[in-house]
Amino acid sequence: MTLPMILGISSSLLAGLAETFYLGQLGSTELAALGFTFPVTSALMSLTLGVSIGLSSVLAREVGAGEDSKVKRIATDGLSFAVILMIVVSIIGMLTITPVFKALGADNSTLPLITEYMQLWYLSLLFMAIPSVGANALRATGDARTSGIIMIMGSILQILLSPMLIFGWFGLPPLGMAGAAAGNLLSRILMFTVTFYILVFREKLIIFQAVALSSILESWKKILEVSIPATATNLIGPISSAIIVSMLASYSQETVAGFGIASRIEGLFVIPLFALSASIGPFVGQNWGAGEFKRANHAMLIAFKSCMLWGLLVAAILWVSREPIIRLFNDQQDVIDAASIYLLIIPVSYGAWGMLMMASAIFNALGKPYKSTAMSVMRMFVIYIPLALLGNRLFGLPGIFIATCLSNLLAGLLGVIWNRYSFGGLNHSSKAPATNS
Repeated sequence: MTLPMILGISSSLLAGLAETFYLGQLGSTELAALGFTFPVTSALMSLTLGVSIGLSSVLAREVGAGEDSKVKRIATDGLSFAVILMIVVSIIGMLTITPVFKALGADNSTLPLITEYMQLWYLSLLFMAIPSVGANALRATGDARTSGIIMIMGSILQILLSPMLIFGWFGLPPLGMAGAAAGNLLSRILMFTVTFYILVFREKLIIFQAVALSSILESWKKILEVSIPATATNLIGPISSAIIVSMLASYSQETVAGFGIASRIEGLFVIPLFALSASIGPFVGQNWGAGEFKRANHAMLIAFKSCMLWGLLVAAILWVSREPIIRLFNDQQDVIDAASIYLLIIPVSYGAWGMLMMASAIFNALGKPYKSTAMSVMRMFVIYIPLALLGNRLFGLPGIFIATCLSNLLAGLLGVIWNRYSFGGLNHSSKAPATNS
């Protein structure tokens, strides 16, 4: 299940990296504007991911239990909920672009570019959400291959269309930042169309028939029981990014641009961690629903070990190659310095960050999302914010990134300990342990 997700997420992050590269050719101001958008776009993607996780968690357990009729009902109701939510969020987002980005530290040079980009990005939110939620529904039923293919198709289209619209190739008008968002919008429309067709006509997971409102609300309740805390958990990352961006903006707009480059490079190197976290939830959920508790536990242990090995490898690679990679995107020294410091310090904690992802995904899959939320709240408010404020005061820019690294390490350790405390007894018993602790 992980391999198709690695390919799908790789293509998606490569598209984001390509977007950063294209905009870097326009200048550091465009890169800074893109850097300011990361916390907001990440927060909205986290909202989509929260709905996806809730739907996937409920579906995986119903699939494992063999409840086919319930699977279709919940899939249909979950997607309808996502449509309504994204329409509301897009309207609110369009109306709040200026105050939100001014609060993050955008100035008169970057705010117009941000506005151009985000207006189209909000229009594309619905077309992003449905493929994301639909892909999770497919993975919950065991079909990770199709969702990976859909992601690859959309990413390839974005990589091809964006430079045409950004730079004005083939007689098109050069749109700059707006062109990047337009390329994104068109690729998401394609993903939406293909996903909808597969869910309705091939998998027949979406059913069009009259149903009592009480039945829909019951499905939404089951999904939201996982989605709300899962969304809260996933919002911790964007909130952290928003805090980082606001601190970096006090140094310079070029520092924000460096952060934007480093974040996209980071995304490329942690693809296996994201892919594994997307797979481990449905895998554990299905085996749990089928009563295969030891097999579920074995998968948890493999996931944790894989995270540590991959994290060590990536830290070593970035230690020696970070500056040449950064220079591919921008050659301004202030931008390079900020990105280089980030990629020197934070990769040390990627393995622990991955273990936190795994622990969260497992708790979500088993209907215990508040444990994931508790871990993320601890990481954010108890560990990260105090350390970031202290680090910024004592060490300046490196101190902010050191705080991120330490919070990942401590939270990852907490995630593994709590997971083993909750599920470690599976090594010695064929019965499921209590998961309320």
